[in-house]
Amino acid sequence: MPPERNTPSLAHRLRTALAGVDTGHDRRAGIAVALLLAAAPALTWASARWTQNRVARDIAAVERTARPRLAVAAATRDARRELDAILDTPGVAATLDGLSDALPSGATLTRAGRGADHGLAVEVAAPDPDRLRAALRRAPQTARLRDTGQRRGDGAMLVALEEPK
Repeated sequence: MPPERNTPSLAHRLRTALAGVDTGHDRRAGIAVALLLAAAPALTWASARWTQNRVARDIAAVERTARPRLAVAAATRDARRELDAILDTPGVAATLDGLSDALPSGATLTRAGRGADHGLAVEVAAPDPDRLRAALRRAPQTARLRDTGQRRGDGAMLVALEEPK
């Protein structure tokens, strides 16, 4: 059998507290705990709201200071994209070199110069213009040349080609 205790059980203490029997203890501590338990959700909400407002102010401040830098970065990115496009296109010398390699037998370059839009313009005399066009489309250096017309020449067809700018 367990030894007897002189302290009352929790159930007995609750019963006497609820019945209003004076146990000699101060009730202010219990009331304070009850108020804190009731106020905890409101305090949590207020703290979260304060934190949200603080974060929103910080984000706005960062966006104000970062906007000019982001604009410079975007302009730099656009300029690099344009420069890459220019550097990826073959130059006039590379196109003429590719043209000399791609010309089928019997075809000769009769004229080379600048076109209306300041791109490369060439004229090729070829016995078979369709074979010439197919050969030029296959070569990567001359694939950009576009057919601008053809006319009959001395014993061959003269095909005019231009490289767009």
